[in-house]
Amino acid sequence: MNKHATAQAEQAGDEAFELTGDQVAAWLRANPEFFLDNEPLVAELALPHQSGKAVSLMEHQVALLRQRFDNTSSRLGELLENGHRSEQLFQISRQLVLALIETRNAEQVIAVARGHLLSRTDVEVLEVIFLDGAASFSAGDFRIEDEARMLAEFKDVFRLNKAHCGQQGEDLLAWLFPGGSARIRSTALCPIISGGKPLALLALGQRSPDHFTIHMETLFLDFIAEVMGAMFTLHLEAAEPKAHKPAP
Repeated sequence: MNKHATAQAEQAGDEAFELTGDQVAAWLRANPEFFLDNEPLVAELALPHQSGKAVSLMEHQVALLRQRFDNTSSRLGELLENGHRSEQLFQISRQLVLALIETRNAEQVIAVARGHLLSRTDVEVLEVIFLDGAASFSAGDFRIEDEARMLAEFKDVFRLNKAHCGQQGEDLLAWLFPGGSARIRSTALCPIISGGKPLALLALGQRSPDHFTIHMETLFLDFIAEVMGAMFTLHLEAAEPKAHKPAP
């Protein structure tokens, strides 16, 4: 076969056979210069359009390029939006970490985190719930719950040591956010770890069911919970009563 002759096969003599579409496509791929040598043929080619009107090959190529341009522009817009969002999260986390470093006790850690996240993000409610056996609390207004229940209720959160986002049942919402659960539709549950062991749960709530979803990136939340865990450890250990040593 060559590009100037009609393909024929010797089946029962010189009887010609029809080429399949796949064969034609394969041959054109192997001979990309075909249309360069047959430019008048290009102008004669017509392709069906969605409108029902046949369009030239050139018009079809222009339409494909326009569609690719639109898709690329849309993708670029998404990347720019994600970049802007990432910059916002970086600034929020930077300001929050700097403020947490200045805290002097565990209560201030909670107050600072609540103030920054509720005023600078879409978070509408925030709770920090400590496990009763995780640390000693000599003083302070902390919410402390049964460790066994916490580890059973949020076993995957503490086992994976990673924020879990999504929707929760009404009973659990009421327990997580007493007095403020009616408007909450999605949550982010972040484990706070101290010395490799569960210390507390950082619970964030939002009224939109699509705000905290299982598909969202949790790097920002995980980082904030990690910093809070370090500060809690520092302050709680400093607040523990020191054993009295007898005078020599």
